Order: sequence, then C-alpha cells, then structure tokens
Amino acid sequence: MKEKEIVADFQFLGNRVNKLVVKTKPLKEKGRPEISFDFDYNVDEIVEEDNIFLGILQLIIQVKAKIKNRVLFEIELVMEGGFTGNPERLSIDKFAEMVEINGLITLLHISRAYLVSVTAQSGITPPVRIPMINILKLREAKQHSSK
Repeated sequence: MKEKEIVADFQFLGNRVNKLVVKTKPLKEKGRPEISFDFDYNVDEIVEEDNIFLGILQLIIQVKAKIKNRVLFEIELVMEGGFTGNPERLSIDKFAEMVEINGLITLLHISRAYLVSVTAQSGITPPVRIPMINILKLREAKQHSSK
C-alpha cells in the first residue's frame, strides 16, 4: 500500500532531552544495588495552529540506586516530545488522549534506549534498563493525583 493510504492521523514530530542529571557517588559498600524508579509526565501544550493539532509532552523519569541504604547514583531525565494530529479526523479531546497514551509509549521507548546508552557511557554497570510500565495505570494515577 502507498504511504498516503495508510499514514496515521497522529504523528510524532521529534524529541529532545530537556533535562538530564546524573549523580554518582563512590561507595565502599559492596553488593548488588537496589534500583527504584519514579515516573511522571506533563502535557505542556495542546493547540490548533494552521489547521493542525500540536502537542508537547514531557516524560519525567527518576532513578535511584542504593546499596545498604546508601545512595550509589541518582538520575533525572526529562524527555520532551512533539506530536501532531489531523483536526479533520480527530477531535481535540481525542488528540489530547493520543498525546498522553501514544506519546508516553513513544517517549518511554526512546528514554529506555537513551538511558541504557548514557549510563553505560557513564560507567554504571550494568547500565540502567527502564522496566516495562503500564501506561494506562500511570495515566490513571496522574488523573487521580491532579484532583
């Protein structure tokens, strides 16, 4: 099939690293670190411009590794993505929902690859691998916390 026949009404424009903080600390303690993750996101903007929807989404990932209650490293990553939609085929509400769901999934995959690379190059072994997360539960928790 030709691209024009199957192209989606929702598109990913691109991403950038808005913020990256990596703090490592030397520890004398030995052992396998306990790694914890915290996830959040912000929908920064949903607008209609020049007969097209535009949306900006930030995925916020915080990672902390401890050995025996002492912090080994901390990472904060804010990955930002831009998305577009066709207002002739999508309502603004449907587009906003797609930015949250599809956008989060897209940024999560990009962030996963990015953190593996950055942590490996920073000397963190093994490199940090973001676990699979349930985007629908993250979205539900976000909606409940904002009420």
